[in-house]
Amino acid sequence: MSRSPCFFVERYDKRTDWYELQHPYIWNDDHSKLIPADLFPYNGCHDLFDIVEQKEMGFPSMNGIHHGLPKDSTPEIEKEYNNCYNIENKDSWHPQIYWFTYADMYIYCLEHPQVQDYESEEDGAMKSNPIFLLKKRVDAFLEVMDAWDIKNDYSLIRIVYWIG
Repeated sequence: MSRSPCFFVERYDKRTDWYELQHPYIWNDDHSKLIPADLFPYNGCHDLFDIVEQKEMGFPSMNGIHHGLPKDSTPEIEKEYNNCYNIENKDSWHPQIYWFTYADMYIYCLEHPQVQDYESEEDGAMKSNPIFLLKKRVDAFLEVMDAWDIKNDYSLIRIVYWIG
């Protein structure tokens, strides 16, 4: 069963004293207009989803994961969430919104570059940490947006997401 993730990267801009969405634009399928690129368009990465949703599935816990939309988040993220889910309908299911900083993700990658491979038939088999899938995409977005002209201030970059 696949799941639908929505990931966004925001970066704090000290000049404006506000967070800004960090997404490059790409052409739509018929090249008629530019649309925001999807940070993480893959829907079958259940190991990654278990980590970032803090599920107890045997993976090491990642510190710094917060629940709820940050109060100073970009309006585009809240608008996208509202478009995906009818939030006025209190009886319907809505996925939890989470966020963490790039610094928290980077520390997690350094602490746990390999994790247990639970799908392997070999006892004690290890594999690359699934969080690297997301980190590589975030790195690519940041490289496109400003070539990392941020003095590596990882705590001012955050990933906001939900997984439906």
